[in-house]
Amino acid sequence: MLRPIFSFVSNLSPRLTPTPLRLLSRAPRSGSSFIHPRSTTRLYSTEPNPSVHPPPRSRIRRLAGFTSIAVLAFTLGLAFQTSRTVSRIMSAAVLTDEETLSAYTPEDARAAEVDSHIRNHPEAAKLRANPDFKEARPHLKIPETLRPRSLTAGTLAGPNKIVVPPLVFSEKEGKSMVSLMYLGSDMCGHIGIVHGGLLATLLDEGFARCCFPALPNKIGVTANLNIDYRAPAMANSYVALRAETVRVEGRKAWVEGRIETLPEEGKEPVVLVEAKALFIEPKQAATERSTLRNQQGLTIWLTGLSASGKSTIAVELEHQLLRNRGVHAYRLDGDNIRFGLNKDLGFSEADRNENIRRIAEVAKLFADSCSIAITSFISPYQKDRDTARKLHEVPRPARPPVHIDVPVEVAEQRDPKGLYKKAREGVIKEFTGISAPYEAPEKPEVYIKNVDLPVKDAVKQIIAYLDSQGYLPKQE
Repeated sequence: MLRPIFSFVSNLSPRLTPTPLRLLSRAPRSGSSFIHPRSTTRLYSTEPNPSVHPPPRSRIRRLAGFTSIAVLAFTLGLAFQTSRTVSRIMSAAVLTDEETLSAYTPEDARAAEVDSHIRNHPEAAKLRANPDFKEARPHLKIPETLRPRSLTAGTLAGPNKIVVPPLVFSEKEGKSMVSLMYLGSDMCGHIGIVHGGLLATLLDEGFARCCFPALPNKIGVTANLNIDYRAPAMANSYVALRAETVRVEGRKAWVEGRIETLPEEGKEPVVLVEAKALFIEPKQAATERSTLRNQQGLTIWLTGLSASGKSTIAVELEHQLLRNRGVHAYRLDGDNIRFGLNKDLGFSEADRNENIRRIAEVAKLFADSCSIAITSFISPYQKDRDTARKLHEVPRPARPPVHIDVPVEVAEQRDPKGLYKKAREGVIKEFTGISAPYEAPEKPEVYIKNVDLPVKDAVKQIIAYLDSQGYLPKQE
């Protein structure tokens, strides 16, 4: 997006700069906001004359020119902010459910008191003991740099608001959910009473969090939300939001629930508000997209030593999928990733980890669009490959790993780029197979011993596996 915008700037500037302010054209009827000389002009004297004022059209033209510059500046600023946001998302690691539980540090003594009360409340202990529920603080999964743009994780969070991140217990498969939280004093309608709009926001978000796992592609939008307020919700109080997915039909999920007080042990809760909602998964979600494209999205993850033949196999696999099977496939390798998206990374273990994480994120986007992503990277560490697999669990595109196994001696004999030689000489540090380890997959879906195997035979093995799993459209 930035390239056409900057091209637009370079084309626009020559029109603005050289135009004399005393050579002003009649405003064109088309309403163009650009100031530019025309063959027919009116000449205005530049001598000071208090009795003579610029004609109205001159003022309009100037205003139009300044307006066009302002719009352009706003567009550039928006594009810049968008690029920064994308960069932040790409560089931010998403916490796991378990990691969110230890990611929060109370800001002050009051927040620490509230946090302790919620964590140690009998209701939390009861839910924590139920194996069907998973405990998390999902708002902390939003990268910290992006939380200010989130309503409940940013704008409404903090001292005297939603004082600590809600503690959420989610039942498997989106059946039900309980969220424990504390509502402060700065979100009131009437003094001392929490605004009903805040309660509606909490219900909308909580119901969505409850039912999304039950939808085919784990995403939806609110179709309607019906609310009945039962009692005033007092500020500075602990509450529990309870939600239950009561019915799921295709892309639709119906949810019912309530917000009630979170009383001390032995006391009954007071229902503050009850609600029912309908959520609908967009038609553009993955399953429907897959049907329309007649293709299932997935990532084929090739791993192996340098010079094991990964790239050669990936090129031939991409060719055969495109030409012979008629499916859209795209190859991600060092040439189009290392020198672009990941050009800021080196070859330390931390940078290698981040390299694989970013690759997995990009591959997942391809797979989610119903394309086949073919990645050919050494990816030497099992934990990084596990991270890539986990990223593909939602919205569940497949990610079959393919291990291209070649003894390091054979790879070193091939060495088309002379990398092993440089590693032996100490020129390249932390080189996999020489001075850094390679952790071979224990149970890859496809195992290829690529010593003397023809490339087409290796590709045939991969395609045979894809066919056996139903990942490719059936051949007519």
